[in-house]
Amino acid sequence: MFHISRYARRAAFVGVLCAAALSTGTAARGDEPAKSEPAKSEPGKSWILDSNNWQQAEGLLPPVVLERVKKGDYWYKVVSVDPDEFKQNYSKKFWDASEANAGKYDLDPETCGLKDVKTGKVPEFYFGYPFPKIDKTDPLAACKMAWNFDAANSMGEGQGATFTLNGIDSSGEFKRIKLWLHTMSFLGRHGGPIDNPENLRGTGLSNVLEPQDVDGVGGLTKRENNWDSQDKSWFYVPATRRVRRVNAATRSDPIAGLDIFADDLNCYGGKVEYYKWKLVGEQNILAPVLSPKPLQQKKTSSPSRFDVDIPYFKGAYETPGAKGVPWLIVDNLVMVPRPVWVIEGESTDPYYNFGKVIMYMDKDMYRIYWKLVHNRAGEYFYNAMCAYHWSKSDDGTFTAVTPNMVVGVNDKTNRAALGGRYSSQFIERNYPDGYFTLKSLTHISD
Repeated sequence: MFHISRYARRAAFVGVLCAAALSTGTAARGDEPAKSEPAKSEPGKSWILDSNNWQQAEGLLPPVVLERVKKGDYWYKVVSVDPDEFKQNYSKKFWDASEANAGKYDLDPETCGLKDVKTGKVPEFYFGYPFPKIDKTDPLAACKMAWNFDAANSMGEGQGATFTLNGIDSSGEFKRIKLWLHTMSFLGRHGGPIDNPENLRGTGLSNVLEPQDVDGVGGLTKRENNWDSQDKSWFYVPATRRVRRVNAATRSDPIAGLDIFADDLNCYGGKVEYYKWKLVGEQNILAPVLSPKPLQQKKTSSPSRFDVDIPYFKGAYETPGAKGVPWLIVDNLVMVPRPVWVIEGESTDPYYNFGKVIMYMDKDMYRIYWKLVHNRAGEYFYNAMCAYHWSKSDDGTFTAVTPNMVVGVNDKTNRAALGGRYSSQFIERNYPDGYFTLKSLTHISD
């Protein structure tokens, strides 16, 4: 029998997921960041971190994650990288544009909104990091870092993939959802500005493929280019042929009862202005990646679309005899030592479920690799590991960074969820006109 409330609950996350796609001292407690010294090893060399040598990662992992390594729940393959070579995962054009942006942008101190110095208004377009040089003593330093993070998200112009969300507990998988997600950025694009009649920063469209009872449920989100608006999100239920609006604060609600949230994409999926940002430290961290080297963007029959083949991140629950907890990724994931800023973010929205969120953000690449989440009462309960890959065109002039997996772990319930893990992904630099519209949303399941 059909129950609209069940559809509504499961459908709501689809629209919100689209929105997410658009965006120190020795610890006294297990959820606080710790100091570390730079890891020194010959680039390209690898070693295994596990319960036998966990001390080698002291200060190089969030304390709650290191505790899992110590207990034998987790083990990781660690690969050292050459820092200068790693930076080349972004194009020369991106780095040159970032350097040229020095002095062009400022912040609105009330909202943390990006401001064009010449006009005093929201910039209609930018490319590269808005703040290539940041003074860590600046009271707005963390906000500037968040804008650099946002700029790196956008360089890939348009992207898409089909992937799964898997709920995992101590017994193995208990829920699986399959869906696709397509996104497009209007700001930060390699190819320069495009027509933007709705004055958007980005937009996204998604559709659930499995399980059968929610097949065809779709979501659409539009993120406006201003300092104070909420994302506009809708979901569509084909059984009722009705479109409904979604509150942007539901990014902090569990997705379909799983231990993962829409705000976990890129480890933060909201507008920069949604958080109050604070720099609380700096250290080195083991960063989860598919590969420290860029993957190839393969040409297709369309001049604007490129495919990227991606090895599958296999979980322990899918691998007979594997060591570690069922949600541990045991194949194709590597950890690379990276310097990071430790940043604290907190929403002022009373309907947003998270309290303080501690994020570990790369000082050069501006990727968030780990986050520790507290509830509104200030109690730590959840962490997310966010993995990435980089891809590059044949001539190296176009690059993109893509989130390819989130491992969300609820340390209170000892459950986890895996999001992503697709086998292929595409870059789309020129979606058809009218693709990201309510009309498309209502016809994607036709």
